[in-house]
Amino acid sequence: MEKSTGTYDVIVAGGGPAGATAASYLAKLGYNTLVLEKSHFPRHQIGESLLPSMMPILSDLGLSETIEAENFPKKTGGTFIWGKSKDPWSVLFSTNPFLPHSHAYHVDRAKFDKILLDNTRVLGADVREGEGVKSPIVEDGRVVGVISECDDGTQHEYRAKMVIDASGRASVVGRQVTNRTFDPKMKQVAFYAYYDGVKGPDDPEQDGHVIVESHPKGWCWYIPVESEDLGEVSVGIISGQEFKEEYSKMGPEAFFESCIDDLPYLKKMLGDKAKRVSSVDSITDWAYSCDRMAGEGFILAGDAACFLDPLLSTGVSMAMLAGYSAAVTVNTIFKEPEIEERALEFYGGNYQRMWDVTRDFLHYFYAGNASAYPEDMFWKARSTLQLGDNVGARQAFCFLVNTIPGNPHPALRKQIHMFTQFMDNMEHPVNEFEEDEKLQELAQNKKTDYATFDELTSDAIPLVNGEIASSFQIDGDSQTLKPVVGITYDENRPIFSSSASWLLGRNIHELDEEALAVLEYLNGSHTWSAVVAEYASKEDLGLGAAEARLKQVIQPLCEENIVLLRRPAGNVQASRAVAG
Repeated sequence: MEKSTGTYDVIVAGGGPAGATAASYLAKLGYNTLVLEKSHFPRHQIGESLLPSMMPILSDLGLSETIEAENFPKKTGGTFIWGKSKDPWSVLFSTNPFLPHSHAYHVDRAKFDKILLDNTRVLGADVREGEGVKSPIVEDGRVVGVISECDDGTQHEYRAKMVIDASGRASVVGRQVTNRTFDPKMKQVAFYAYYDGVKGPDDPEQDGHVIVESHPKGWCWYIPVESEDLGEVSVGIISGQEFKEEYSKMGPEAFFESCIDDLPYLKKMLGDKAKRVSSVDSITDWAYSCDRMAGEGFILAGDAACFLDPLLSTGVSMAMLAGYSAAVTVNTIFKEPEIEERALEFYGGNYQRMWDVTRDFLHYFYAGNASAYPEDMFWKARSTLQLGDNVGARQAFCFLVNTIPGNPHPALRKQIHMFTQFMDNMEHPVNEFEEDEKLQELAQNKKTDYATFDELTSDAIPLVNGEIASSFQIDGDSQTLKPVVGITYDENRPIFSSSASWLLGRNIHELDEEALAVLEYLNGSHTWSAVVAEYASKEDLGLGAAEARLKQVIQPLCEENIVLLRRPAGNVQASRAVAG
Protein backbone atom coordinates (compact mmCIF):
# COMPACT_ATOMS: atom_id res chain seq x y z
CA MET A 1 0.00 0.00 0.00
CA GLU A 2 1.33 3.42 -0.96
CA LYS A 3 0.90 6.06 1.72
CA SER A 4 -0.28 9.52 0.88
CA THR A 5 1.79 12.23 2.51
CA GLY A 6 -0.98 14.79 2.49
CA THR A 7 -4.08 15.22 4.61
CA TYR A 8 -7.39 16.88 3.83
CA ASP A 9 -10.04 18.80 5.66
CA VAL A 10 -12.74 16.51 4.23
CA ILE A 11 -12.76 13.28 2.26
CA VAL A 12 -15.92 12.47 0.31
CA ALA A 13 -16.44 8.84 -0.72
CA GLY A 14 -18.47 8.86 -3.92
CA GLY A 15 -19.04 11.45 -6.63
CA GLY A 16 -22.75 10.95 -7.28
CA PRO A 17 -25.34 13.67 -6.50
CA ALA A 18 -24.89 13.50 -2.70
CA GLY A 19 -21.10 13.46 -2.80
CA ALA A 20 -20.74 16.04 -5.56
CA THR A 21 -23.13 18.40 -3.76
CA ALA A 22 -21.35 18.08 -0.40
CA ALA A 23 -17.90 18.47 -1.94
CA SER A 24 -18.98 21.45 -4.06
CA TYR A 25 -20.26 23.43 -1.09
CA LEU A 26 -17.22 22.57 1.01
CA ALA A 27 -14.82 23.53 -1.79
CA LYS A 28 -16.69 26.81 -2.23
CA LEU A 29 -16.21 27.43 1.49
CA GLY A 30 -12.46 27.03 1.03
CA TYR A 31 -11.91 23.59 2.53
CA ASN A 32 -9.32 21.19 1.15
CA THR A 33 -11.68 18.51 -0.15
CA LEU A 34 -10.87 15.15 -1.72
CA VAL A 35 -13.50 13.21 -3.70
CA LEU A 36 -12.81 9.53 -4.36
CA GLU A 37 -15.09 7.99 -7.00
CA LYS A 38 -14.74 4.34 -7.96
CA SER A 39 -16.32 4.73 -11.41
CA HIS A 40 -15.32 6.82 -14.39
CA PHE A 41 -18.00 9.33 -15.40
CA PRO A 42 -20.17 9.36 -17.40
CA ARG A 43 -21.76 6.13 -16.20
CA HIS A 44 -25.33 4.93 -16.44
CA GLN A 45 -27.55 5.28 -13.38
CA ILE A 46 -31.24 4.70 -12.82
CA GLY A 47 -33.40 7.34 -11.13
CA GLU A 48 -34.07 9.96 -13.78
CA SER A 49 -36.94 11.92 -12.25
CA LEU A 50 -36.07 14.85 -9.97
CA LEU A 51 -38.03 17.13 -7.61
CA PRO A 52 -38.12 20.95 -7.33
CA SER A 53 -36.49 20.86 -3.87
CA MET A 54 -33.05 20.43 -5.48
CA MET A 55 -33.39 23.44 -7.81
CA PRO A 56 -31.98 25.99 -5.30
CA ILE A 57 -28.87 23.79 -4.99
CA LEU A 58 -28.29 23.97 -8.75
CA SER A 59 -28.55 27.75 -8.46
CA ASP A 60 -26.12 27.89 -5.51
CA LEU A 61 -23.58 25.84 -7.44
CA GLY A 62 -23.88 28.00 -10.56
CA LEU A 63 -25.44 25.23 -12.63
CA SER A 64 -28.93 26.49 -13.40
CA GLU A 65 -28.06 27.74 -16.91
CA THR A 66 -25.87 24.71 -17.63
CA ILE A 67 -28.67 22.28 -16.80
CA GLU A 68 -31.21 24.37 -18.70
CA ALA A 69 -28.96 24.30 -21.76
CA GLU A 70 -28.96 20.49 -21.76
CA ASN A 71 -32.66 20.62 -22.72
CA PHE A 72 -33.62 17.94 -20.25
CA PRO A 73 -37.43 17.59 -20.27
CA LYS A 74 -39.02 19.76 -17.61
CA LYS A 75 -40.91 17.85 -14.96
CA THR A 76 -44.06 19.77 -14.06
CA GLY A 77 -45.76 17.22 -11.80
CA GLY A 78 -46.89 13.64 -11.46
CA THR A 79 -49.93 11.67 -12.59
CA PHE A 80 -51.22 8.64 -10.70
CA ILE A 81 -53.59 5.83 -11.59
CA TRP A 82 -53.85 4.84 -7.98
CA GLY A 83 -56.31 4.75 -5.11
CA LYS A 84 -60.08 4.80 -5.10
CA SER A 85 -60.53 5.48 -8.81
CA LYS A 86 -59.08 4.07 -12.02
CA ASP A 87 -59.14 7.59 -13.46
CA PRO A 88 -55.78 9.40 -13.52
CA TRP A 89 -55.22 12.24 -11.07
CA SER A 90 -52.36 14.70 -11.04
CA VAL A 91 -50.22 16.69 -8.64
CA LEU A 92 -48.95 19.91 -10.28
CA PHE A 93 -45.85 21.62 -8.91
CA SER A 94 -47.12 25.02 -10.07
CA THR A 95 -50.13 24.86 -7.74
CA ASN A 96 -48.09 23.99 -4.65
CA PRO A 97 -46.73 27.23 -3.20
CA PHE A 98 -44.33 25.59 -0.74
CA LEU A 99 -42.13 24.33 -3.60
CA PRO A 100 -39.17 26.54 -4.53
CA HIS A 101 -39.77 26.08 -8.27
CA SER A 102 -42.68 25.18 -10.52
CA HIS A 103 -40.67 22.51 -12.30
CA ALA A 104 -37.78 20.09 -11.98
CA TYR A 105 -36.25 17.87 -14.66
CA HIS A 106 -36.26 14.36 -16.06
CA VAL A 107 -32.59 13.69 -16.74
CA ASP A 108 -30.17 11.28 -18.32
CA ARG A 109 -28.28 10.53 -15.10
CA ALA A 110 -25.01 9.84 -16.94
CA LYS A 111 -25.00 13.43 -18.22
CA PHE A 112 -26.50 15.04 -15.13
CA ASP A 113 -24.16 13.36 -12.66
CA LYS A 114 -21.11 14.18 -14.78
CA ILE A 115 -22.11 17.85 -14.87
CA LEU A 116 -22.34 17.89 -11.07
CA LEU A 117 -18.98 16.14 -10.59
CA ASP A 118 -17.13 18.22 -13.20
CA ASN A 119 -18.40 21.35 -11.50
CA THR A 120 -17.00 20.08 -8.21
CA ARG A 121 -13.54 20.22 -9.80
CA VAL A 122 -14.19 23.73 -11.09
CA LEU A 123 -15.08 24.83 -7.56
CA GLY A 124 -11.74 23.58 -6.25
CA ALA A 125 -12.19 20.01 -5.00
CA ASP A 126 -9.60 17.32 -5.77
CA VAL A 127 -11.68 14.75 -7.68
CA ARG A 128 -10.19 11.35 -8.48
CA GLU A 129 -12.17 8.98 -10.67
CA GLY A 130 -11.27 5.30 -10.88
CA GLU A 131 -10.26 5.37 -7.22
CA GLY A 132 -12.83 4.25 -4.66
CA VAL A 133 -12.83 4.05 -0.89
CA LYS A 134 -12.18 0.52 0.27
CA SER A 135 -12.55 1.02 4.05
CA PRO A 136 -12.46 3.69 6.75
CA ILE A 137 -9.56 4.23 9.13
CA VAL A 138 -10.90 4.21 12.68
CA GLU A 139 -8.81 5.23 15.68
CA ASP A 140 -10.17 5.37 19.23
CA GLY A 141 -13.69 5.12 17.90
CA ARG A 142 -13.32 8.02 15.46
CA VAL A 143 -13.14 7.85 11.67
CA VAL A 144 -9.91 9.68 10.77
CA GLY A 145 -9.40 8.75 7.14
CA VAL A 146 -9.85 6.11 4.46
CA ILE A 147 -7.98 3.48 2.51
CA SER A 148 -8.66 3.71 -1.22
CA GLU A 149 -8.10 1.36 -4.14
CA CYS A 150 -7.41 2.36 -7.74
CA ASP A 151 -8.38 0.53 -10.92
CA ASP A 152 -4.95 -1.12 -11.05
CA GLY A 153 -5.25 -2.43 -7.49
CA THR A 154 -2.97 0.19 -5.96
CA GLN A 155 -4.08 1.24 -2.49
CA HIS A 156 -3.61 4.58 -0.78
CA GLU A 157 -4.21 5.96 2.70
CA TYR A 158 -5.67 9.42 3.23
CA ARG A 159 -6.39 11.33 6.44
CA ALA A 160 -9.03 14.00 7.13
CA LYS A 161 -10.84 15.76 9.93
CA MET A 162 -14.20 14.54 8.57
CA VAL A 163 -15.25 11.82 6.13
CA ILE A 164 -18.55 11.99 4.21
CA ASP A 165 -19.74 8.63 2.89
CA ALA A 166 -21.76 9.23 -0.27
CA SER A 167 -20.78 5.94 -1.91
CA GLY A 168 -24.36 4.82 -2.60
CA ARG A 169 -25.70 1.46 -1.55
CA ALA A 170 -22.16 0.14 -1.10
CA SER A 171 -21.91 2.48 1.93
CA VAL A 172 -18.22 1.73 2.24
CA VAL A 173 -17.85 3.64 5.50
CA GLY A 174 -21.36 3.20 6.84
CA ARG A 175 -21.33 -0.58 6.62
CA GLN A 176 -18.23 -0.68 8.83
CA VAL A 177 -19.34 1.76 11.53
CA THR A 178 -23.15 1.43 11.56
CA ASN A 179 -25.81 -1.26 11.20
CA ARG A 180 -28.26 -1.36 8.29
CA THR A 181 -31.90 -2.27 8.89
CA PHE A 182 -34.22 -3.32 6.06
CA ASP A 183 -37.94 -2.59 5.90
CA PRO A 184 -39.68 -5.99 5.57
CA LYS A 185 -42.69 -4.39 3.84
CA MET A 186 -40.58 -2.87 1.08
CA LYS A 187 -38.45 -5.73 -0.22
CA GLN A 188 -39.05 -5.10 -3.89
CA VAL A 189 -37.35 -5.32 -7.26
CA ALA A 190 -37.36 -2.96 -10.23
CA PHE A 191 -37.24 -4.01 -13.89
CA TYR A 192 -36.66 -1.20 -16.38
CA ALA A 193 -36.03 -0.49 -20.05
CA TYR A 194 -36.08 2.41 -22.54
CA TYR A 195 -38.39 3.03 -25.51
CA ASP A 196 -38.51 5.11 -28.68
CA GLY A 197 -41.47 5.89 -30.89
CA VAL A 198 -43.96 6.25 -28.04
CA LYS A 199 -47.35 7.89 -28.49
CA GLY A 200 -47.33 9.71 -25.15
CA PRO A 201 -50.25 10.71 -22.93
CA ASP A 202 -53.42 12.05 -24.56
CA ASP A 203 -53.62 14.92 -22.07
CA PRO A 204 -50.90 17.45 -23.06
CA GLU A 205 -50.75 18.63 -19.43
CA GLN A 206 -49.23 15.25 -18.56
CA ASP A 207 -46.38 15.56 -21.10
CA GLY A 208 -43.93 16.67 -18.43
CA HIS A 209 -45.16 14.31 -15.73
CA VAL A 210 -43.79 11.16 -14.24
CA ILE A 211 -46.75 8.80 -14.60
CA VAL A 212 -47.40 6.01 -12.09
CA GLU A 213 -49.92 3.23 -12.70
CA SER A 214 -50.61 0.32 -10.37
CA HIS A 215 -51.10 -3.25 -11.55
CA PRO A 216 -51.80 -6.60 -9.83
CA LYS A 217 -48.11 -7.33 -9.18
CA GLY A 218 -46.99 -3.82 -8.25
CA TRP A 219 -46.78 -0.59 -10.21
CA CYS A 220 -44.99 1.05 -13.12
CA TRP A 221 -43.29 4.34 -13.90
CA TYR A 222 -43.25 6.23 -17.20
CA ILE A 223 -40.59 8.97 -17.40
CA PRO A 224 -40.04 11.10 -20.55
CA VAL A 225 -36.22 11.33 -20.55
CA GLU A 226 -35.85 12.26 -24.26
CA SER A 227 -32.26 10.98 -24.28
CA GLU A 228 -30.25 10.40 -27.47
CA ASP A 229 -28.27 7.70 -25.68
CA LEU A 230 -31.07 5.98 -23.74
CA GLY A 231 -34.33 6.55 -25.57
CA GLU A 232 -37.42 8.74 -25.41
CA VAL A 233 -38.98 7.15 -22.34
CA SER A 234 -37.87 5.21 -19.28
CA VAL A 235 -40.37 2.52 -18.25
CA GLY A 236 -40.00 0.63 -15.00
CA ILE A 237 -41.92 -2.14 -13.29
CA ILE A 238 -41.79 -2.37 -9.50
CA SER A 239 -42.76 -5.75 -8.12
CA GLY A 240 -42.17 -7.74 -4.97
CA GLN A 241 -40.05 -10.56 -3.68
CA GLU A 242 -43.33 -12.53 -3.58
CA PHE A 243 -42.81 -13.12 -7.31
CA LYS A 244 -39.12 -14.03 -7.14
CA GLU A 245 -39.72 -17.61 -8.25
CA GLU A 246 -41.90 -16.42 -11.13
CA TYR A 247 -39.57 -13.78 -12.53
CA SER A 248 -36.53 -15.99 -11.98
CA LYS A 249 -38.16 -18.74 -14.03
CA MET A 250 -39.58 -16.46 -16.73
CA GLY A 251 -36.57 -14.18 -16.98
CA PRO A 252 -36.61 -10.35 -16.70
CA GLU A 253 -37.89 -9.63 -20.22
CA ALA A 254 -40.85 -12.01 -20.14
CA PHE A 255 -41.87 -10.92 -16.65
CA PHE A 256 -41.56 -7.25 -17.64
CA GLU A 257 -43.71 -7.71 -20.74
CA SER A 258 -46.33 -9.72 -18.84
CA CYS A 259 -46.73 -6.89 -16.35
CA ILE A 260 -47.10 -4.34 -19.14
CA ASP A 261 -50.01 -6.39 -20.46
CA ASP A 262 -51.82 -5.55 -17.18
CA LEU A 263 -51.21 -1.79 -17.54
CA PRO A 264 -53.83 -0.31 -19.88
CA TYR A 265 -52.86 3.35 -19.34
CA LEU A 266 -49.18 2.61 -19.94
CA LYS A 267 -49.92 0.53 -23.05
CA LYS A 268 -51.99 3.36 -24.47
CA MET A 269 -49.15 5.85 -23.86
CA LEU A 270 -46.62 3.56 -25.51
CA GLY A 271 -48.85 3.10 -28.54
CA ASP A 272 -48.54 0.72 -31.47
CA LYS A 273 -45.24 2.08 -32.79
CA ALA A 274 -43.22 1.98 -29.55
CA LYS A 275 -39.96 0.08 -29.78
CA ARG A 276 -37.92 -1.08 -26.82
CA VAL A 277 -34.35 0.09 -27.50
CA SER A 278 -32.60 -1.49 -24.52
CA SER A 279 -32.46 -4.75 -22.67
CA VAL A 280 -34.59 -5.17 -19.56
CA ASP A 281 -32.37 -4.59 -16.55
CA SER A 282 -33.23 -5.16 -12.91
CA ILE A 283 -32.13 -3.81 -9.56
CA THR A 284 -33.11 -4.69 -6.01
CA ASP A 285 -35.33 -2.04 -4.52
CA TRP A 286 -35.13 -2.79 -0.80
CA ALA A 287 -35.83 0.08 1.58
CA TYR A 288 -33.27 0.41 4.38
CA SER A 289 -31.67 2.83 6.79
CA CYS A 290 -28.53 2.84 8.92
CA ASP A 291 -28.94 3.06 12.67
CA ARG A 292 -26.66 6.12 12.71
CA MET A 293 -26.45 8.67 9.92
CA ALA A 294 -23.51 10.45 11.54
CA GLY A 295 -20.96 9.87 14.27
CA GLU A 296 -17.44 10.73 15.37
CA GLY A 297 -15.58 11.82 12.27
CA PHE A 298 -18.16 10.67 9.71
CA ILE A 299 -21.44 11.59 8.01
CA LEU A 300 -23.53 9.41 5.68
CA ALA A 301 -25.46 10.97 2.80
CA GLY A 302 -27.74 9.70 0.06
CA ASP A 303 -28.08 5.97 -0.48
CA ALA A 304 -25.10 5.37 1.80
CA ALA A 305 -27.38 6.45 4.67
CA CYS A 306 -30.77 5.14 3.57
CA PHE A 307 -32.93 4.24 0.61
CA LEU A 308 -36.65 4.48 0.01
CA ASP A 309 -39.04 3.22 -2.61
CA PRO A 310 -38.87 5.28 -5.87
CA LEU A 311 -42.64 5.90 -5.91
CA LEU A 312 -42.32 9.59 -4.97
CA SER A 313 -39.11 10.25 -6.97
CA THR A 314 -37.25 11.35 -3.85
CA GLY A 315 -33.87 9.67 -4.51
CA VAL A 316 -31.68 12.26 -6.25
CA SER A 317 -33.30 15.30 -4.66
CA MET A 318 -33.02 13.79 -1.19
CA ALA A 319 -29.38 12.91 -1.87
CA MET A 320 -28.55 16.47 -2.92
CA LEU A 321 -30.34 17.94 0.10
CA ALA A 322 -28.44 15.51 2.32
CA GLY A 323 -25.18 16.52 0.66
CA TYR A 324 -25.95 20.18 1.30
CA SER A 325 -26.97 19.54 4.91
CA ALA A 326 -23.81 17.44 5.43
CA ALA A 327 -21.61 20.26 4.09
CA VAL A 328 -23.29 22.81 6.38
CA THR A 329 -22.88 20.48 9.36
CA VAL A 330 -19.17 19.99 8.60
CA ASN A 331 -18.65 23.74 8.16
CA THR A 332 -20.31 24.35 11.52
CA ILE A 333 -18.15 21.73 13.25
CA PHE A 334 -14.95 23.22 11.82
CA LYS A 335 -15.96 26.69 13.00
CA GLU A 336 -17.28 25.55 16.38
CA PRO A 337 -15.64 22.22 17.34
CA GLU A 338 -17.23 22.31 20.77
CA ILE A 339 -20.70 21.67 19.30
CA GLU A 340 -19.69 18.75 17.08
CA GLU A 341 -21.76 16.20 18.98
CA ARG A 342 -24.91 18.34 18.88
CA ALA A 343 -24.41 19.19 15.20
CA LEU A 344 -24.04 15.52 14.26
CA GLU A 345 -27.09 14.64 16.34
CA PHE A 346 -29.07 17.31 14.47
CA TYR A 347 -28.02 15.94 11.08
CA GLY A 348 -28.42 12.28 11.94
CA GLY A 349 -31.59 12.66 13.99
CA ASN A 350 -33.41 14.77 11.42
CA TYR A 351 -32.31 12.51 8.58
CA GLN A 352 -33.67 9.46 10.42
CA ARG A 353 -36.97 11.17 11.26
CA MET A 354 -37.36 12.25 7.65
CA TRP A 355 -36.85 8.65 6.53
CA ASP A 356 -39.29 7.34 9.16
CA VAL A 357 -42.04 9.80 8.24
CA THR A 358 -41.64 9.25 4.50
CA ARG A 359 -41.54 5.46 4.94
CA ASP A 360 -44.75 5.53 6.96
CA PHE A 361 -46.44 7.69 4.36
CA LEU A 362 -45.37 5.24 1.65
CA HIS A 363 -46.75 2.34 3.69
CA TYR A 364 -50.06 4.16 3.95
CA PHE A 365 -49.96 5.13 0.27
CA TYR A 366 -49.52 1.48 -0.72
CA ALA A 367 -52.29 0.40 1.66
CA GLY A 368 -54.50 3.11 0.12
CA ASN A 369 -54.38 1.28 -3.21
CA ALA A 370 -54.86 -2.26 -1.87
CA SER A 371 -58.65 -2.22 -2.24
CA ALA A 372 -58.18 -2.05 -6.02
CA TYR A 373 -56.54 -5.49 -5.89
CA PRO A 374 -58.09 -7.20 -2.85
CA GLU A 375 -57.02 -10.73 -3.83
CA ASP A 376 -53.57 -10.03 -5.30
CA MET A 377 -50.55 -11.14 -3.31
CA PHE A 378 -48.44 -7.98 -3.75
CA TRP A 379 -51.16 -5.68 -2.43
CA LYS A 380 -52.43 -7.99 0.33
CA ALA A 381 -48.90 -8.04 1.76
CA ARG A 382 -48.90 -4.24 1.88
CA SER A 383 -52.45 -3.62 3.08
CA THR A 384 -51.99 -4.31 6.80
CA LEU A 385 -50.95 -1.40 9.02
CA GLN A 386 -50.77 -0.67 12.73
CA LEU A 387 -52.86 2.41 12.09
CA GLY A 388 -52.30 4.24 15.35
CA ASP A 389 -48.53 3.77 15.07
CA ASN A 390 -48.21 4.75 11.42
CA VAL A 391 -47.50 8.41 10.71
CA GLY A 392 -49.19 8.24 7.32
CA ALA A 393 -52.37 6.81 8.87
CA ARG A 394 -52.34 9.47 11.58
CA GLN A 395 -51.89 12.12 8.91
CA ALA A 396 -54.88 10.81 7.01
CA PHE A 397 -57.05 10.39 10.08
CA CYS A 398 -56.30 13.90 11.30
CA PHE A 399 -57.12 15.26 7.88
CA LEU A 400 -60.45 13.44 7.77
CA VAL A 401 -61.56 14.51 11.27
CA ASN A 402 -60.22 18.05 10.87
CA THR A 403 -57.53 18.08 13.56
CA ILE A 404 -54.84 19.24 11.15
CA PRO A 405 -55.83 22.94 11.33
CA GLY A 406 -54.63 22.89 14.95
CA ASN A 407 -51.13 21.83 13.93
CA PRO A 408 -48.48 24.47 14.64
CA HIS A 409 -46.08 23.36 11.91
CA PRO A 410 -44.90 26.62 10.28
CA ALA A 411 -45.20 25.15 6.79
CA LEU A 412 -48.79 23.97 7.28
CA ARG A 413 -50.52 26.58 5.16
CA LYS A 414 -48.14 25.88 2.28
CA GLN A 415 -48.10 22.09 2.53
CA ILE A 416 -51.78 21.45 3.05
CA HIS A 417 -52.59 21.86 -0.66
CA MET A 418 -50.40 18.95 -1.78
CA PHE A 419 -51.44 16.87 1.19
CA THR A 420 -55.09 17.40 0.28
CA GLN A 421 -54.46 16.23 -3.29
CA PHE A 422 -53.06 12.93 -2.04
CA MET A 423 -55.70 12.43 0.64
CA ASP A 424 -58.62 13.14 -1.70
CA ASN A 425 -57.55 10.42 -4.13
CA MET A 426 -56.66 7.59 -1.76
CA GLU A 427 -58.85 4.88 -0.34
CA HIS A 428 -58.99 5.30 3.45
CA PRO A 429 -59.86 2.52 5.93
CA VAL A 430 -62.57 4.54 7.65
CA ASN A 431 -64.05 1.60 9.56
CA GLU A 432 -60.64 0.60 10.89
CA PHE A 433 -60.01 4.22 11.89
CA GLU A 434 -63.10 4.11 14.11
CA GLU A 435 -61.87 0.97 15.85
CA ASP A 436 -58.31 2.13 16.57
CA GLU A 437 -57.95 3.42 20.14
CA LYS A 438 -54.86 5.54 19.45
CA LEU A 439 -56.54 7.30 16.57
CA GLN A 440 -59.67 7.91 18.57
CA GLU A 441 -57.56 9.68 21.19
CA LEU A 442 -56.50 12.10 18.48
CA ALA A 443 -60.13 12.83 17.72
CA GLN A 444 -60.38 14.55 21.09
CA ASN A 445 -58.24 17.33 19.64
CA LYS A 446 -60.75 18.41 17.02
CA LYS A 447 -60.55 22.05 16.11
CA THR A 448 -64.04 22.71 17.44
CA ASP A 449 -62.75 22.03 20.98
CA TYR A 450 -60.82 25.29 20.86
CA ALA A 451 -61.68 28.96 20.92
CA THR A 452 -60.12 31.64 18.74
CA PHE A 453 -58.18 34.46 20.35
CA ASP A 454 -61.17 36.79 19.91
CA GLU A 455 -63.24 34.27 21.94
CA LEU A 456 -60.81 34.21 24.88
CA THR A 457 -62.61 34.09 28.23
CA SER A 458 -61.35 33.97 31.81
CA ASP A 459 -62.19 30.27 32.16
CA ALA A 460 -60.54 29.16 28.90
CA ILE A 461 -57.43 26.99 29.37
CA PRO A 462 -54.43 28.08 27.26
CA LEU A 463 -51.93 25.37 26.34
CA VAL A 464 -48.81 25.01 24.26
CA ASN A 465 -49.50 23.09 21.06
CA GLY A 466 -46.27 21.11 20.77
CA GLU A 467 -43.00 20.81 22.67
CA ILE A 468 -40.51 23.54 23.56
CA ALA A 469 -37.16 22.37 22.23
CA SER A 470 -33.65 23.53 21.32
CA SER A 471 -32.36 22.66 17.87
CA PHE A 472 -30.68 24.12 14.80
CA GLN A 473 -31.73 25.62 11.51
CA ILE A 474 -29.55 26.16 8.48
CA ASP A 475 -28.46 29.75 7.97
CA GLY A 476 -28.19 30.07 4.21
CA ASP A 477 -26.02 33.18 4.35
CA SER A 478 -23.25 31.73 6.52
CA GLN A 479 -23.88 28.07 5.55
CA THR A 480 -23.80 27.13 9.22
CA LEU A 481 -26.21 25.69 11.73
CA LYS A 482 -27.92 28.40 13.75
CA PRO A 483 -29.09 27.45 17.27
CA VAL A 484 -32.82 28.03 17.72
CA VAL A 485 -35.34 27.52 20.50
CA GLY A 486 -38.98 27.11 19.66
CA ILE A 487 -41.91 24.76 19.23
CA THR A 488 -41.46 21.49 17.41
CA TYR A 489 -44.36 20.32 15.29
CA ASP A 490 -46.81 18.09 17.12
CA GLU A 491 -45.89 14.49 16.28
CA ASN A 492 -49.34 13.27 17.35
CA ARG A 493 -50.91 15.32 14.61
CA PRO A 494 -48.37 15.43 11.79
CA ILE A 495 -48.85 16.68 8.27
CA PHE A 496 -47.26 15.86 4.93
CA SER A 497 -43.59 16.52 5.68
CA SER A 498 -41.08 16.96 2.90
CA SER A 499 -37.46 15.86 3.01
CA ALA A 500 -36.39 19.50 2.76
CA SER A 501 -38.21 20.36 5.99
CA TRP A 502 -36.24 17.77 7.94
CA LEU A 503 -32.84 18.09 6.31
CA LEU A 504 -32.84 21.88 6.54
CA GLY A 505 -34.10 21.97 10.14
CA ARG A 506 -37.47 23.54 9.36
CA ASN A 507 -39.52 21.41 11.72
CA ILE A 508 -39.24 23.86 14.57
CA HIS A 509 -40.94 27.24 14.88
CA GLU A 510 -38.43 29.68 16.37
CA LEU A 511 -39.68 31.96 19.16
CA ASP A 512 -38.15 34.97 20.88
CA GLU A 513 -37.24 35.06 24.58
CA GLU A 514 -40.39 36.93 25.62
CA ALA A 515 -42.69 34.41 23.94
CA LEU A 516 -40.79 31.48 25.43
CA ALA A 517 -41.01 33.05 28.90
CA VAL A 518 -44.79 33.45 28.57
CA LEU A 519 -45.21 29.86 27.39
CA GLU A 520 -43.74 28.67 30.69
CA TYR A 521 -46.95 29.85 32.40
CA LEU A 522 -49.19 27.74 30.14
CA ASN A 523 -49.25 24.26 31.69
CA GLY A 524 -52.47 23.09 30.05
CA SER A 525 -54.47 22.96 33.30
CA HIS A 526 -54.65 26.55 34.59
CA THR A 527 -57.41 28.81 33.34
CA TRP A 528 -56.64 32.12 31.68
CA SER A 529 -57.53 34.04 34.83
CA ALA A 530 -55.14 31.87 36.86
CA VAL A 531 -52.36 32.44 34.32
CA VAL A 532 -52.93 36.20 34.44
CA ALA A 533 -52.83 36.18 38.25
CA GLU A 534 -49.60 34.17 38.40
CA TYR A 535 -47.94 36.34 35.76
CA ALA A 536 -49.05 39.55 37.54
CA SER A 537 -47.61 38.29 40.83
CA LYS A 538 -44.22 37.28 39.38
CA GLU A 539 -43.86 40.38 37.22
CA ASP A 540 -45.17 42.72 39.95
CA LEU A 541 -47.94 44.08 37.74
CA GLY A 542 -51.59 44.88 38.21
CA LEU A 543 -54.05 42.34 36.77
CA GLY A 544 -55.10 44.66 33.96
CA ALA A 545 -51.54 45.44 32.91
CA ALA A 546 -50.54 41.78 33.17
CA GLU A 547 -53.45 40.64 31.01
CA ALA A 548 -52.73 43.30 28.39
CA ARG A 549 -49.08 42.27 28.14
CA LEU A 550 -49.94 38.57 27.97
CA LYS A 551 -52.51 39.14 25.26
CA GLN A 552 -50.00 41.10 23.22
CA VAL A 553 -47.61 38.15 23.32
CA ILE A 554 -50.02 35.26 22.82
CA GLN A 555 -52.26 36.76 20.11
CA PRO A 556 -49.79 36.00 17.26
CA LEU A 557 -49.05 32.63 18.89
CA CYS A 558 -52.75 31.77 18.81
CA GLU A 559 -52.98 32.85 15.18
CA GLU A 560 -50.08 30.49 14.39
CA ASN A 561 -51.75 27.67 16.41
CA ILE A 562 -48.73 27.55 18.72
CA VAL A 563 -51.03 28.37 21.62
CA LEU A 564 -54.48 26.76 21.75
CA LEU A 565 -57.35 27.97 23.91
CA ARG A 566 -59.37 25.02 25.21
CA ARG A 567 -62.97 25.93 25.81
CA PRO A 568 -64.55 25.37 29.25
CA ALA A 569 -66.23 21.96 29.48
CA GLY A 570 -69.77 23.26 28.95
CA ASN A 571 -68.76 25.31 25.94
CA VAL A 572 -66.98 22.33 24.40
CA GLN A 573 -70.19 20.32 24.29
CA ALA A 574 -72.07 23.25 22.81
CA SER A 575 -69.35 23.76 20.20
CA ARG A 576 -69.41 20.09 19.22
CA ALA A 577 -73.18 20.17 18.93
CA VAL A 578 -72.97 23.15 16.58
CA ALA A 579 -70.22 21.45 14.54
CA GLY A 580 -72.27 18.25 14.32
